[in-house]
Amino acid sequence: MPVLFDDALPILIEVLNEWGGESFVEMGTVLRDATGRLSFFAHERPPVSAPSETGASASIESPLAHDELDLDPLGRRIVDRLGAYARKDRPVVYPTDDGASPLLTSRERTPVRVGEQFCYLIDRRIVGTGWLAEPVAAATSGPRRLVFASLKGGVGRSTALSVTAADLARRGRNVLVIDLDLEAPGLGHLLLEGGRLPDYGVVDFLVEDGVGGVGNDLLHRFVGTSQLTSSSGGVVDVMPAIGRKSEDRPENILAKLSRAMIEDMTETGTVSVGQQVSSMINRIVAQGSYDAVLIDSRAGLAELAAPAVIGLGATVLLFGTAQTQTIEGYRALFAALQLLAQRDAAQGRSAEWRLALRPVYAKASLNTETADWFRDEIYELYSEYLYDAELEDVTGAQFVPLRFTQQDASAPHAPLIVPFNPAFVDFDPSRQPTQLTEAFYEQSFRPFLDAIDRFLEPAPPEPQN
Repeated sequence: MPVLFDDALPILIEVLNEWGGESFVEMGTVLRDATGRLSFFAHERPPVSAPSETGASASIESPLAHDELDLDPLGRRIVDRLGAYARKDRPVVYPTDDGASPLLTSRERTPVRVGEQFCYLIDRRIVGTGWLAEPVAAATSGPRRLVFASLKGGVGRSTALSVTAADLARRGRNVLVIDLDLEAPGLGHLLLEGGRLPDYGVVDFLVEDGVGGVGNDLLHRFVGTSQLTSSSGGVVDVMPAIGRKSEDRPENILAKLSRAMIEDMTETGTVSVGQQVSSMINRIVAQGSYDAVLIDSRAGLAELAAPAVIGLGATVLLFGTAQTQTIEGYRALFAALQLLAQRDAAQGRSAEWRLALRPVYAKASLNTETADWFRDEIYELYSEYLYDAELEDVTGAQFVPLRFTQQDASAPHAPLIVPFNPAFVDFDPSRQPTQLTEAFYEQSFRPFLDAIDRFLEPAPPEPQN
């Protein structure tokens, strides 16, 4: 049986432990390249003689190939054990080798636990790099941001966002809505009817900003004012995913989309998609006077979902139905976020961004047993991946550990609830405007909207030195 991805890192750690012991592993760094192949950057040469030199077994299946590569015994052992998942040209790199020192102190290093062994890992990717970015804590100035996210479509995410925008505007609050669901845009048609669609949208901004830039004098052409705006209420401005120009030339949408989601190259370096999105939102926000920014995220674990979930300093509403696929999907997401929190801790940051992740029990039934199951599963996920482990002694801890009891209704894991209502199955306020009236949504959404109000309360001022 050849070694596959999931087994490669544990096998490498096993080999390194055999060769140099726990501290040898902990002081070094594993580099996983874009294909998944592994190298080990050692902090020092192994403190003991190689097993092959002391008479211990060390399988050498292809000595000729090893000789040609001029590998030392440890390198040969790694290649033998990992097979295709070893970097055959550099299975092990020592401090005096070219390029070793920067990796041993890189801020990309993430502490991970493999079985009972701790090690540092640098995970190089071509796709999915957004999920390795440093998470952004909640902003303490400017309008509060809410991201509406989910792992699957059809869970009522866009409906809840539309209702939230309508309700805030009805109560005199100014709202900016941004559609980051670029591959499945929809908010433009829900909230901008009757010729209100602006010339351009998010896709156009990301393309043009990477080519010649977007001047401030053009920004008003990326935002349309919704029919939800009224003289007696607040304003609802919408930046759709695509604008009117794209609808006039639909054959260009896929061509622009592929260029919208790439890094920009500048004279000073590269600008990630996440950085582009963050800059875009800051510039659009600066054009108006808003009380809240509502952002519709791409569903799933897509590249474009990463900046919305961890890069905008927003409260992130994680929609999901009470199904096993929801729990297992969030397990994959939370496990990845746990690594980012561990990296924050290793570099002296608090990782308080975890407090902004709030689950939403969408399309909730009246079945008490199902609701209890969902709450239990969500709490277990938060406890296992997002909350800190319980420590017997926290004396000297740099940050207060993030721990909550399951019964704490104000804790991050406590889900907001949107009950199932068949009246919203065919939700389309562009054809039926009454669906965004208070009378229509009040019964189903009021508890959810009250929770939104709490999230939008101004952040406490930062302490003065």
